[in-house]
Amino acid sequence: MDEKIKKCCPNCCQLYQLKATNSKFFPNLPLFLTCGHSTCENCVRNLVKFGEPIDCKICLTTMQLDAADADQLVQNKVSLYKLFPVNVYMVGELALQHMEIKDSNKEIPADEYYTDIKSIINNVEIQDECIECHGPTSKMCQQCVQSLCKDCFNKTHMNFAVFKTHVLRNIESSPEIFKCNVHTDTMMGFYCKDCSKFFCVNCALLGERACKDHDVITIREANEKFASDLSDLAPKVDEILRRLTNTSVDIGNLLTKLHNEGTSSQYVKMFNNVEQHYSKINAIIQKQKDDITNKLFELKGQEMESLYKTKDIVCESIKKAKSTLNDIISLDLNRLNELNLMTLIDKAMEVVNTPWYLHCDDAENTLNLVVKDDLYSLIDDYIKVEGNASPKYGLYTHEELAKSNKDIPPVPKSIVYPPELVKDVRQKTKLLNKPADRPAKKPVEAVLKQSFIKDIPQYRSSKGGSTNSLNSNNSDTSQKKYVSYDQRRPVACTTPFQVTPEPKQLQEGAQELVYVSHIVDPNKLYAQRVCLQSTVQELLREFRNAGTLPRPSLKHVAIGKVYLVHIKADAMWHRCRIDGVDDRSTDKPLYKVFCIDFGNTEIVSIDELRLIPVARLQSPPPLAIECCLANCQPIDNWSNDAALLIQKIIDNKRAVMYIRRILSVDDGILRVECDITTFEGGVSVAHALAFQGFARMPNSNLTYPKMMTLCENPKIYVTNDYKQNSIEDVVITHVESPDVFFVRKCHHPYEKLCEDMNREYRTGDSKGSVYLPEKDAAYAVLVSGRGMGTVWARGVVQELSGRRARVLLCDSGERLLVRCDQLRRLHAKFTTLKALATQCHLVGIKPINKKWSPQSGEFLQTFKERPLELHVEDNRSHESVGVILFDNSEEDNIVCINELMVNRKFAYTYGLYMFNNKSPMEELVHNNKDPLEKPKKAPKKQNAITILQQNKPIPKKRVEVRDKGPLRIEAKVVNYQSPGLIYVSLVHQKKLFHELFEKIQQHYADVTNNSGENKEWQVGDRCCTICTQSRTWRRASVLAIEDDSAKVFYSDFGCTERVPLSGLRELDRQFTAVGDAAILCHLSGVIPAGGDDWPSMTKEYLKELIDVYQRLYITKVGDFKGKSMPVELWVYHTTPGGALEPDTSEWRCLNKKIIEQGLALPDKLNQIPKEEATTGDSNSAAGDDVLSFLNITGSIHDWLQIEPMPMKPLSVDAEPETNNSQSVSQSTCEDVEKQEQPNSSNTVYITDWLPPKPLECQEFTATPTFVDDNGVIYLHDVSQEETFDLIRNGLDARFKDPDPKAKYVKWTVGEPCIAMFFLDKCFHRGRVVAVNYETSTCTIHYIDYGNEDECAFENIRKSTALYPIPIQAYKCMLKGIRPVGKKWDRMTLDFIHKNIVDKQTFVKVAGEPIGGILPIELKCGELYLNDHLVHLEMAEYTDEARNVVRQFIPTTEGSETNTETNSGPDYIIEDSDIESVESQVQMRPFDLDGKNWYEIMQEDEMESTSTIGRYVTYTSMTESEFLCHIKVLYDINKLELIVMQDHDTTVMYTEMEAQLQKDSNKPAINGVYENKACLVLFPQDGQWYRAMVLQYSEAKKLVKVKYVDYGKIEVTSLENLREIDDDYLKLPTATLTATLYGYTINSSLDEKVVAGKFTETFLNKDPFHVKIIKNDVLPSVELKDIDGKLVYENLITENVLLPCD
Repeated sequence: MDEKIKKCCPNCCQLYQLKATNSKFFPNLPLFLTCGHSTCENCVRNLVKFGEPIDCKICLTTMQLDAADADQLVQNKVSLYKLFPVNVYMVGELALQHMEIKDSNKEIPADEYYTDIKSIINNVEIQDECIECHGPTSKMCQQCVQSLCKDCFNKTHMNFAVFKTHVLRNIESSPEIFKCNVHTDTMMGFYCKDCSKFFCVNCALLGERACKDHDVITIREANEKFASDLSDLAPKVDEILRRLTNTSVDIGNLLTKLHNEGTSSQYVKMFNNVEQHYSKINAIIQKQKDDITNKLFELKGQEMESLYKTKDIVCESIKKAKSTLNDIISLDLNRLNELNLMTLIDKAMEVVNTPWYLHCDDAENTLNLVVKDDLYSLIDDYIKVEGNASPKYGLYTHEELAKSNKDIPPVPKSIVYPPELVKDVRQKTKLLNKPADRPAKKPVEAVLKQSFIKDIPQYRSSKGGSTNSLNSNNSDTSQKKYVSYDQRRPVACTTPFQVTPEPKQLQEGAQELVYVSHIVDPNKLYAQRVCLQSTVQELLREFRNAGTLPRPSLKHVAIGKVYLVHIKADAMWHRCRIDGVDDRSTDKPLYKVFCIDFGNTEIVSIDELRLIPVARLQSPPPLAIECCLANCQPIDNWSNDAALLIQKIIDNKRAVMYIRRILSVDDGILRVECDITTFEGGVSVAHALAFQGFARMPNSNLTYPKMMTLCENPKIYVTNDYKQNSIEDVVITHVESPDVFFVRKCHHPYEKLCEDMNREYRTGDSKGSVYLPEKDAAYAVLVSGRGMGTVWARGVVQELSGRRARVLLCDSGERLLVRCDQLRRLHAKFTTLKALATQCHLVGIKPINKKWSPQSGEFLQTFKERPLELHVEDNRSHESVGVILFDNSEEDNIVCINELMVNRKFAYTYGLYMFNNKSPMEELVHNNKDPLEKPKKAPKKQNAITILQQNKPIPKKRVEVRDKGPLRIEAKVVNYQSPGLIYVSLVHQKKLFHELFEKIQQHYADVTNNSGENKEWQVGDRCCTICTQSRTWRRASVLAIEDDSAKVFYSDFGCTERVPLSGLRELDRQFTAVGDAAILCHLSGVIPAGGDDWPSMTKEYLKELIDVYQRLYITKVGDFKGKSMPVELWVYHTTPGGALEPDTSEWRCLNKKIIEQGLALPDKLNQIPKEEATTGDSNSAAGDDVLSFLNITGSIHDWLQIEPMPMKPLSVDAEPETNNSQSVSQSTCEDVEKQEQPNSSNTVYITDWLPPKPLECQEFTATPTFVDDNGVIYLHDVSQEETFDLIRNGLDARFKDPDPKAKYVKWTVGEPCIAMFFLDKCFHRGRVVAVNYETSTCTIHYIDYGNEDECAFENIRKSTALYPIPIQAYKCMLKGIRPVGKKWDRMTLDFIHKNIVDKQTFVKVAGEPIGGILPIELKCGELYLNDHLVHLEMAEYTDEARNVVRQFIPTTEGSETNTETNSGPDYIIEDSDIESVESQVQMRPFDLDGKNWYEIMQEDEMESTSTIGRYVTYTSMTESEFLCHIKVLYDINKLELIVMQDHDTTVMYTEMEAQLQKDSNKPAINGVYENKACLVLFPQDGQWYRAMVLQYSEAKKLVKVKYVDYGKIEVTSLENLREIDDDYLKLPTATLTATLYGYTINSSLDEKVVAGKFTETFLNKDPFHVKIIKNDVLPSVELKDIDGKLVYENLITENVLLPCD
């Protein structure tokens, strides 16, 4: 019997069921009616219960039933079955079918009705082996001509800039050479037209195939004719291909129609007729059988009843006989005179006459069955199939079709593919169906790891996965409560889940394997049981052609009814229930439907509904189970991100549902409270939500089950393979202190591991993302900022905090705090290699103060990534290895790092090592020092700096300045190699070289100026080339030429690089007039201590000094050595003073510094007398005014750096009535006068603290400390905590003792100080804001925190301790918002203070600082403070904040950075407008002077924007009324109106576009601004069009532009933008972006629904009449049709548009 022939009721079309699907329902058995046809038990019960007439749907016979019997029939099943007998024959068929299904182990056959045309076409393509993965592929790289599959092409090619332009295409076929079959080595050469055959020249000469007197031509001539014939046949072949694919789809449709039982085919009708006819016969036979058996039962009952009566009589007789016998036996003859024996005699006679023999009256009459055998022959032909209507299908050609006189159907326009069907969906995994008693060959974990992943279905993948509708857009707070997975106590273990054809009923405490089909929020998501996936597949197959079913009428659709709905997300038909009707539009009402098998809710029209076959109304019952996560509550309200997170975790894969409580059963939808865990990785959804900060878990002690199928987390083994007393070559990878640092062996395959991981993992790919990391588990970690961009490394989680994890990079030893999105699951192949980094400590030394200083770690850091020799001294500890390190990079100078730590005073030695065991005399001999030798004066050298004479005398003031010391010119080190090889650039030349650099870029951006491609280049030639790293043009000199590349020296950057020879261009003359920016220098007066080469220690020490001081100065001393200029390096150093003493500042020469440290020797032969080097020739300098240096000439004022600091505190304007503040003590004045003398010391007063350092990153984590009354937020980066500790500890140690003189000190406003804060009783750095002599107090502004408080004189110290440390607090203001009133009210300020102060927040700098105040966007937890204040109506947006497109301003002076290698930025000098030391000490806090900070910020931005680059816009449209049409819809909030022009205007636009193509050779765009007009290349046609900038991504160099004459918006490369001439700005744009006046979109509607309504209303309609009502930045318009009615009246009626002010 075919199990696919379903038995269903003819009345309701429900399938018969032997067993109830739920305890609340009855089995649906087939019952006989009086006419003999069958119907289901549910129909009979409903008809009887409601008193409806019982009509047979087959023969229309009505069965009469008494009303009195109705209630009894409903309650009593036996009575019901007596009146309506069960069709036992059909029940037997159902039972047999059930047993066959249960015993069958066959898998669901593949869907083979449709031909896989795509696979056939792909298989026809040429296949080859991929050179990377060695797998089959049909693709190849067009440029490399190598076979590559798509995945390998994306991993290898697309990750390198060199291969970005390569294209992947199909492998081309190579035709075989046509050779002769006889002479196999000879090609065919001729073709005989008469014989229609080819032959070679040997055949022609030997006569084997000679065609004498035939028409013979060459093979080329023949193939030319054949090629012409093939070109004619190609369209016909293509036509036949399209027709064949169309025929294949038609065959699939017919097979599907025949297979689908829901379609009304003749076979289905005949099946039903046969079933009903035999049902009638079975009913008659079963009735006769029942009558006969009932008669037999009746006779049998009568006989048994007679026997039961006789049995009762016998029982009574036995009792009576026994009683009589007992009386006789007990008779007493002595009492005869007292007894009545006559009565006893009567009883005895009665017993004697009792009947006792059993007999039957009808024993001779027997029962016989009379059978009519002739009835059998009559049943043989009761029903038979007549005819042989078995259609046979075939194929016709064009000729055969014409002969049969049939119409030829039209040719399909393209290849016809079969409809997208659900294939291999929810297939049962073979492992799950394996018998339990059959031993597996592999462990369960290994089998699961290999088999489960590839069988995962990918259904319902639209709208970002399975999430179709999301709720709760409210913000989240930062409150969270998390319980790690390790804290969960397992309550039960589960074995691999078995999928059975008969699913068990869900019970509390059970586990079920499910698929999550739809997610609304964590408290409302829907799941399907895996054991029911065959049913789901069956439904999807059955409904895939449901579009042919009838559509319901408007009157038929009602709430609660079930239909089929077409879901556009997966193009499938699903069962749905009507939950709501929107009948505002009577013609096309909208229906809210709920898909009962998947759980999603959709808004559809009646066109997307179909009538469902009655058999599928309740069979099977709804498959979607509504779930609610247990022990998971939102922190505030569920956000969209929570649902998206669940979607990412589940990822359409299996999950385990642990049922805690079954809540209810309503409308057939089961609701359960459960825990959901991924089957593959064991990730608990509730715990992941809590970890990510979306939820909290009220019951932290709730137990959770743990599955046995979970694989162990990947581990990376850490072993110590360093043997005692062994020597290894290592590199230091990470340094925390000399006691904790990590090394890696040089021969370890670290580079290969990094390369493999970078190839395996991609930054933009979320595959393998980790949403719930576990402690001690290994992951792949994305690490950035390590000098190589972003790389992937192996890491082990050590701590979990919030949404971050602290990981240890086991191959480098670094400890990083990373986000979860930086983690990926580590593949097994990356766990086979043990950890490459080993923790070590330096033996034999200990820190001097029991704690290693930060400088000691920084010193050890200098040896990082340098090959070192490691001696293992102690390997007993598993955690750390005790080592001695040697730096043997210089053979003549092997350095022991342990000994250097002692020599540098970082540590002291102990034990047997004694690293610093040298006598003073040995040190003198080693350093070549002679303590008795006095320095000799070097012969006088002529200074190369010449002063040009001028006639006018030099003012006396200048002469005094010149005489103050040596001429020091500020410079910037661009490339440092050693004290003998330094490249510097002069700071005063930065503007000149910046302009030169911009001209070079503009010049060589024009391809017409790129001459020199074919030039024969020689060593020493000057050229211009593109830097490989920065992709910019630079001036260079050719150093060497090898093959097709050249080694060049960038003369403006002082570095070398190897570039392609074809990339060199001739250097234009205009760029040779200016000298090189990089000047080669060497330190004058110093020589190496141990030979001609500088030791590494000297190099590193000088490098540290150069890095520490931000500003450097040079003085030329002596003659040039070749091209190298001898210089002295100077820095300005400030030493902090005592508590009441001023700080001291002085000039320091770095040349002398390295000599004092013993790292170099003085060059006594080239020394210049001090008086000559500093003062020079006073006679010749008397009249100088112009200074010539190299090939640049300038005035003394431009060259000379005024070095001395101010010799007295800057005066502050005081009130005239304050006498105390006006006077200064006499002794102080005298000291000041002495300091102002030329020969006085450089002791100065610091009048203000150094300003905060510029931020290194525009996005960082910060801790706010104070919010003042103006809304200014004071905050600092969390990385500054160590600096705060340093400041606090230093001030506490210095000012812990009281100072009795402090209360008598005089204070002035603005003076820096050290003051005690009353809450913590600690000293902090501050500034005097106000002075009150009556109370002897000052109002102090604590500069590192931002708050102000009063402080008594006795608690204030006149000191600028720790002056070199800049101010730690940054002043910030929330960007884009302003207070509702004129200033911030107290409630708002308290709200801001409560939510951000002393909490870690995320800060993003949103603009340039204005008056020292940074505009920022601040996020605390999940709370965006800027937007949240507006939502709470505590603030309002400024005008600039309403614009969603952020402006981009090109890099200006002030944002450039210096480069020391060829990978740095392309500007010569760091242009950060560094103020001099004098200006720094004079800096005052920014004063708003009562102005609005937001107005000042906007004015400043307008001024800065107007002066940078070129900003132009198009002419505005003057007409207020015109005609338009709309062809595209990008944003439902804005309409792109295409203006309809007259003929003359259209001609003008056409001519302008033609001229654009001729005149498109314009310079590259100069500055990218919002709404800037420009020319943009349209890539599809290669034409230039007018456009306007909308957005710009500086990181990706991509620009979003709008083609203003067509309304099209595209994202294109920055290279496709050009500047536009003013001539092309005269015509206004042919499109206008506008909004609808007086109306806004209903925010409660889905955007897709609104977009659909807008499409129907506006797109491709008749021209609209436009009237501009409000001509704002975004004009507001009215659109009317020809009749003067609003075009969008229907949208207003349907409440899509709502009125607004």
